[in-house]
Amino acid sequence: MKENRYTIEKLCELTGYSRRTIRYYVQEGLLAPPAGRGRGGFYFDSQLQKLRQIKALQDEGLKLSEIRKVLASEEKPEPSPLRELWIRYPVAPGIEIHISKHLEEEERKRVAEVVRVARLILRGGSNDE
Repeated sequence: MKENRYTIEKLCELTGYSRRTIRYYVQEGLLAPPAGRGRGGFYFDSQLQKLRQIKALQDEGLKLSEIRKVLASEEKPEPSPLRELWIRYPVAPGIEIHISKHLEEEERKRVAEVVRVARLILRGGSNDE
């Protein structure tokens, strides 16, 4: 679906924000910059919606620093369970440990150590070997 294009003047009209405020939000990273350059720059529906969201959050009493956190958390979608990548650690016949590929490196190292110890135990050895 094709998005509508808006001049900064139209955004001001639709949101109640001044040109200066919209430019400030772009400068602060709250809003994506316009497409195009100079007077030919234009904004899309997504930017209009973002400005409306900022306005709604301000109406709820949130400060810009709090709004920035809300917007940042929404822009980092959680990986879909159907698309999440897993690392498979075979331990013994019929036994595997699966961990998310998105796990921090330090946690993966700990899991690798658990797998090593589990293999030793299941082979009948001890951890002291």
